[in-house]
Amino acid sequence: MTTLITGGASQTGLALAALLQTEGIPVLFGSRSGRGVPAGIPSVKLDFTDPSTFEAPFSVEGHKINSVYLVFAEFDPFPFAKPFIDLAVEKGVGRFVILSAGGRRTEKGPDSIGMGKVHTYLDEKGLDYVSLRPIWFTENLSRNYGYGIKQYNSFQNTMSKARVPLIAVEDIAQAAFYAITDISKLPNREPILVGPELVSYPEIAAILTETLGRQITHITISQDELVKKYQTYGIPDALARYLAEIEGEEEAMGVGEALMKDPRTLVGKLGVRDWIVKHKEEFAPA
Repeated sequence: MTTLITGGASQTGLALAALLQTEGIPVLFGSRSGRGVPAGIPSVKLDFTDPSTFEAPFSVEGHKINSVYLVFAEFDPFPFAKPFIDLAVEKGVGRFVILSAGGRRTEKGPDSIGMGKVHTYLDEKGLDYVSLRPIWFTENLSRNYGYGIKQYNSFQNTMSKARVPLIAVEDIAQAAFYAITDISKLPNREPILVGPELVSYPEIAAILTETLGRQITHITISQDELVKKYQTYGIPDALARYLAEIEGEEEAMGVGEALMKDPRTLVGKLGVRDWIVKHKEEFAPA
């Protein structure tokens, strides 16, 4: 029985595929572009904004899909997710695992937004699902801040005091693997995923300085400056403002610290320092 991994060659999707293959579980990628899918793993075109592609994963010879890992690029994926989920149920999919987010606005219920709407729908339909709700990815240190660190030995965000339990992709993938293979290893069906330690961004700058052997500085900017920064990356205005607001809440309310004490939380293994040591070549000067 095959696991369909949507969202193309996402960070967590690739890591999950490697875990599943190690256990001999067949994997099929659904990808909008086909770029980045590992050689030797079958893939089909699956574009959530194009319903004509929805049948493709269920028509691949030799693959009977019984679980789906849902990853969406859209800020509000529900209009696309609903018809795909309905079709997948018709095709015999037994379990859905969705990569959601750990903020209060993605809590299940009528007031949820973004990915929260999707797992609210899965719950309302009485389907077998797991919603993984990670806090900030540790990989954001290279994806979001890597250019500044390499070019200018500095990086920027709005958080000067907040201590955040960043979660590594490999720990998220491990949780997704359990969600597909052995749900009893998760604390619940909507686990909040956090890293093993609380760390501030000035502390991260100090770790980078020590590990890279050159001075790295964290610079605090305003929320409006952050929104403009996200917009220059091509991030839609609504998503840019949402991400900036989350950072603001983290700084003002200590959300990450509260999540460490939440009984719904699953704590990963890879800490920030070990992750930076493991990935230090990604921060080499440009």
